[in-house]
Amino acid sequence: MNDLKEALARHQLWISLGWNDVLGRYRRSVLGPFWITISMGVTISAMGPLYGSLFSSGSENFIMHLTLGMIFWAFLSATINESCGIFNESASIIKQSDLPLYLYILRVFYRQFMIMLHNFIIIPFVIFFTNTSVNLDILLFIPAIVITSISLISTGMILAIFCTRYRDMGPVVQSVVTLCFFITPIIWTSEQLPKGRKEFVDYNIFYYFMEMLRKPLMGTVPDVTIWFYTIIT
Repeated sequence: MNDLKEALARHQLWISLGWNDVLGRYRRSVLGPFWITISMGVTISAMGPLYGSLFSSGSENFIMHLTLGMIFWAFLSATINESCGIFNESASIIKQSDLPLYLYILRVFYRQFMIMLHNFIIIPFVIFFTNTSVNLDILLFIPAIVITSISLISTGMILAIFCTRYRDMGPVVQSVVTLCFFITPIIWTSEQLPKGRKEFVDYNIFYYFMEMLRKPLMGTVPDVTIWFYTIIT
């Protein structure tokens, strides 16, 4: 806890490092970090009509479902994957300084959080073109993102320590996360699952986080069980 408190006290440092990481990827680019948004927008534009027709989903609702799913999945998966290797990547700095270890996790988290905010630019356009209703339920997104952030930061620290001790576990975690993309309702909806396959969502923690984040932005309230599972995780 002392390590976390010290890291939070040095928030200016990990915020600066995280933002510099985002800028560094597009330093000589005209559009800069907005290439992230463009790339995500093109992906959704291609996948939306295609998967909507393949799965016989309502086109408008499915595109909003897919948009939010892709944005939040990118945030969750990238934070988890990058946390696995952050201590190895920062080994020289860790050995030469007494900075709190949580600072490196917060750097990864902030970097991916800012990328997610850039992708949020897509959402108003999708809402407009799909006529998605927005109501006061959207305010539930605030506690949802807070719960998600706390869980990601704590999970990131555990994975960072574990993958530093066992180097082979980094690729294993990344493979599991990739697999979870296909068994989590992102490019499909939970309603499309046959009754005998409900375990794909019932025992999938990513499903609960995705629904908690996505439902308020789609004008609905997440079920109590969704809040329960995400809080205790």
